[in-house]
Amino acid sequence: MLRRSSYAAASLERPRLITPHVLLGIGAFVLVLLALLYPYRELVQYALNATRGDTLTIAYLRNLLRTDPQNPELRLALVRQSLARRDYAEARASLQPLLAERLPDTLRTEARWVDWTVFESELIAAVPGSSRRTELEAILPERLRATVQIDGLDEQNRMALVQRALVWGQAVLALDLLASFSRDGVTPDPKIHRQAADELLGHGEYQGAARLLLQLRSVEPDAAKRRQLFMEAIRALQSGNLLAVALETADRELGELSDDTEVLYYLVTLARAANRPDLAARYARAMLKLSLQQQWRRALLAQSGFDIQVRRASTADGLPDLPFDDRIYTLGFEAFLGNRQLDDAQRVAASAVRQAPENLLWRERLATSSEWSGKQQEGLTQWLYIAQRTGRQDAWDAVLRLAPGLLDDEALLAGLRHRIARAPGDARLLGEIVATYERLGRPADGIAFLQTVGGARPSLAVLTALADLAERAGDIDLTLDTLARIDEVTPADTRRAARRAGLLVSRNRFDEAMVVLDGVRAAASDQDRVFWRLYSSLALMLQDDERARDALMRITRFDDVEIFELQDLVALLADVAPLAAAREAEKAWHRHGDRVWLMRTLELYGVAGRPPDVARIIGDMSELQKADAEQHALFLQIRAQMHQAAGRTSQAIADFGLALALEPASVDVRSALLWLFIDGNETVKLREVLLRHEQAWAREPRLHDALAAAWQSLSRPQIALERYLLPHIGARRSDFLWMMNVADALEQNQEPDRAWRLRERLWRDERPKLRTLAADEVAQLQRLARVRLARSQQPGDASHALLREVLRLDRAPDGAWLPAARELALSWFIDQGEYEAVRGFLWHQYGRALSRPLWADITAALGQDDAAAVGALLERWDERLPRYDRVNSARMVGHIRLAQSAAFDAMDAQRDDTPLHLQLSDALLDFSSRFDLDIAQRELGGIDERQQSATLEVPLAPDLRLSMEFGSITRRRGDNVDFSSIPGESAYLLGRVAWAHDDGTTRITVGQRDGFETIHPFAIEREQRIDRRLSGSFGIGLNMPATENLGLRAAGMRDQVDLRATYRMSRYDRVGVQLGSYRYEAQNGLSIGKGRLWLAEYVHSIRTELPDLEVSAYAAGYHFSPSDIDPADSRALEIKSRLFASSASDATSLRPQSYTLQGVRLTHNVRLLRDYTKALRPFGSLGVSNNSVAGAGYDMAFGVAGSLLGTDHFSLSWRQDKGGGGIFARTTEVAFHYRLFF
Repeated sequence: MLRRSSYAAASLERPRLITPHVLLGIGAFVLVLLALLYPYRELVQYALNATRGDTLTIAYLRNLLRTDPQNPELRLALVRQSLARRDYAEARASLQPLLAERLPDTLRTEARWVDWTVFESELIAAVPGSSRRTELEAILPERLRATVQIDGLDEQNRMALVQRALVWGQAVLALDLLASFSRDGVTPDPKIHRQAADELLGHGEYQGAARLLLQLRSVEPDAAKRRQLFMEAIRALQSGNLLAVALETADRELGELSDDTEVLYYLVTLARAANRPDLAARYARAMLKLSLQQQWRRALLAQSGFDIQVRRASTADGLPDLPFDDRIYTLGFEAFLGNRQLDDAQRVAASAVRQAPENLLWRERLATSSEWSGKQQEGLTQWLYIAQRTGRQDAWDAVLRLAPGLLDDEALLAGLRHRIARAPGDARLLGEIVATYERLGRPADGIAFLQTVGGARPSLAVLTALADLAERAGDIDLTLDTLARIDEVTPADTRRAARRAGLLVSRNRFDEAMVVLDGVRAAASDQDRVFWRLYSSLALMLQDDERARDALMRITRFDDVEIFELQDLVALLADVAPLAAAREAEKAWHRHGDRVWLMRTLELYGVAGRPPDVARIIGDMSELQKADAEQHALFLQIRAQMHQAAGRTSQAIADFGLALALEPASVDVRSALLWLFIDGNETVKLREVLLRHEQAWAREPRLHDALAAAWQSLSRPQIALERYLLPHIGARRSDFLWMMNVADALEQNQEPDRAWRLRERLWRDERPKLRTLAADEVAQLQRLARVRLARSQQPGDASHALLREVLRLDRAPDGAWLPAARELALSWFIDQGEYEAVRGFLWHQYGRALSRPLWADITAALGQDDAAAVGALLERWDERLPRYDRVNSARMVGHIRLAQSAAFDAMDAQRDDTPLHLQLSDALLDFSSRFDLDIAQRELGGIDERQQSATLEVPLAPDLRLSMEFGSITRRRGDNVDFSSIPGESAYLLGRVAWAHDDGTTRITVGQRDGFETIHPFAIEREQRIDRRLSGSFGIGLNMPATENLGLRAAGMRDQVDLRATYRMSRYDRVGVQLGSYRYEAQNGLSIGKGRLWLAEYVHSIRTELPDLEVSAYAAGYHFSPSDIDPADSRALEIKSRLFASSASDATSLRPQSYTLQGVRLTHNVRLLRDYTKALRPFGSLGVSNNSVAGAGYDMAFGVAGSLLGTDHFSLSWRQDKGGGGIFARTTEVAFHYRLFF
């Protein structure tokens, strides 16, 4: 009903609440409001940023693309949504339009990066091993290279690509990608390279990481960072165990780090780890050098006051040394050892020890490395130090191992004493210790040691060693006491008793010696032959005939006695009583009638000096016996010697001739004949025999001694040595007398050095035998030879006492001295230069006998310059004189031609006889004319001076010579700023006259010199020989050149008075004194002042013959008293204008300075600067000095002298000195001298 009512009212007009246009307005407002409130952009941005990949978002984005198909952001967002859904095909399809279009750079970069992301995501999502995965992996490198070339990628994206390359195992590609970062010369980005290196290292790509670090180092400006990058690169390779590559890379890339000690230290360790000891050694050498330089720098900085801590060590002499870096030294030492560079290792250890002497570890290293490098002596020194400081047994063992081979007895002794302390009763060690003390020449210390080690109750071994050592040390009292102590605790022993007796005899305690022998006589058996022989000898010395006969009877009744035992008995008697021995032999001859005993009897009578007995026995012989004996050369030889002793030379020669005819091959006969001529001084006959027979006789070696003596007696020792002595020296080295003769021949042949060395060896061998006073003939000769040896090798009171003892013993039965003993005494007087004593001894011992030693006579006469005696001996003996004495004698008496002939004759056989050559040269040149040419170039404190001169010298008479010298001196100012000019001497002429007297020489010099002014020098000098030791000279000069300084040298002169004296203390030592007074003037007459000079010098000649060697010490003083010089004086003004125009100096500069001077000098052959020598010989000198003005100075000269044509002489020398007298600056001279004899 209501509805129907409603329809019914439809026609009714409704009331309007709002008008239509208002309604439209409201609707429009609502629409606008809805449009304003709808989140369109947020929805779009949400869709763009969403990554969930839900369907709604994708649909929304697609709808958006339909409305705006050219919107790249919507397409990229759609691609990302497809990636989130892993719909890679859809993603590529959605992205393809963007890649084909031309987009702005930013969007294009993002599109290409998203394309790479799609590819990488699909690769990651692909199932490993699937075909799709394989296909994607194949194109991965190409995609990476393409992606990295995208413009606009930031560093993060690029590093992400590198990381992805490394993740996918593309290390080479990763490096290539990094290289592409710096294309077109762009500097590598440190951050990128550092991150890449870390990534490569994290993935095990050590070489790549090292390469990147080194590339980064190449552009790094900071040196410290470059060093860090280098170390990181090498350590990267080391961490990959690529040691060889690391070393190669380090060596190639080291560059500026080659002077970095720490880098080198690391490389040494790296090289050692890589088993490359050669590289380790090379780096170690550089490291040590750099370490040393750095330490020097630190030391210098510390000395300059900088606050730098420097640890110092001290050297052995206490001086400061460089700081010591143990770590570097240790590594260097080990590196050198690893490369077997033992010498370098040893030097490192030596340096370490020198700087840290208390470091025992380094001392041990030095010891071992020294041994390994062959420097055992250094090793021994270090082991000994370690052993003494620590007592380590291994160190003592090393000392005992090394010391014997190095002959270092001090070290050996220390080791042995350490060992004996652990084994006090070891007899072998005691013996070695005693022997070591003896080798060291410290027997007294050895004795003290044995007395200490033995204690209160020493063992038998200690006592025995003590007795032996005390005896060898000459402590006879201690030896006797020790032997007595041994006798108290041991049974009687004949050998020990004989030893005690012998020592008592040496002390002239003969009675006590006999008591000792008697004490053990009961225990002596027939086998104790030594005991009985000593007993008989002692009994004979005590004139106890009963004991002597008893002993001799015991000797002769030995069960095994043979003929030589009887001969020994006779020899024993002959030793103490040769006449009794001869009589005993004569009895044996009468008893047995044996020709052997006849000969022995005759020989013994001859030895006993009983020619009448020899004549008696020969006279008592029957005609039958004589006829039989004359058939034997020995008898004829003995009879000839009898005639010789009686002065019947012709009969002696006849008997020798018969003996030689009987036995032409008899060595004894030929030898005796030669000795006859030698002892008789029959030089003419000796020459004839040698001329006829030497060639044949020389084939018999047993004649070589006599032939050598023959040539020695003829003053031809060179022939004796070459033909007969030196060829046998090896076989006869143990023959003392023969070796002494060789030493004499060497000395006679002017080879004193070889002679001295030979005698030194003989002295060491024979010294223990000097107290052996046997009495047979050979023992006498040996004793005399030993005393001669002791005189030469150990001069002093000990040898004087020994000489007196031998002269006391060596007497004939009638009390006269034996000939050999007399000649020994003569040689002693001559050695001492006591020529008056020589003459007195000759007169006392020989009178006017023909057997006077000719050599002693002529030596004494020459030594005293006794021309009359020399002339008489020369006239009488001539060719029989020794060769040097003959030439010297002829020269002394003025027989120059004879001296020349004698020297020429001797030179034929003595080819290398330098003194004889000099004698010949002197004899030929003494009276020859001479032409001298001298050129000298000097640099004198900035002034260059050149002097040249020519000299002609001619003899006017044998004792008068005249010489003329013409020369010039040019001077040029060098770098000397004091002189404006310096005049030379355009020409000078000097004349000299030398007048020789018997006791000296007088020289007069006059001349003219044109220099600053013309001057006329005059000088007169007298040399005077006061005696054979003292000589002197006195000289006066006027207007003489002055050389005290440069000014005087150019424009000065002096008047002078000089006094010199020389005293020759011995053949090798002399002292000299010089006093001088000088008055100086300029050459224009300006007075300069006065000066006084004193000089004292001591000279010791180490060697007097050429090549000579002398050492000298000198002291000098010079005092100058100046005159007043008026600067306004015209003469002073002239000097100023001509010499010092451009400087502040004036005439006062000509004044020399006072000074004192001391120095030492060594000279060698300096006389050859002017003296003749045919051979080319060097000469020189070297000295150091101290001048009170100039301080420390030196002088040295070197040169060479010789002959070019044989009849000339030249010398070329260079000399430099500094700090000497006068010119204190350094001066240098080069000089040439030439002399022609005609």
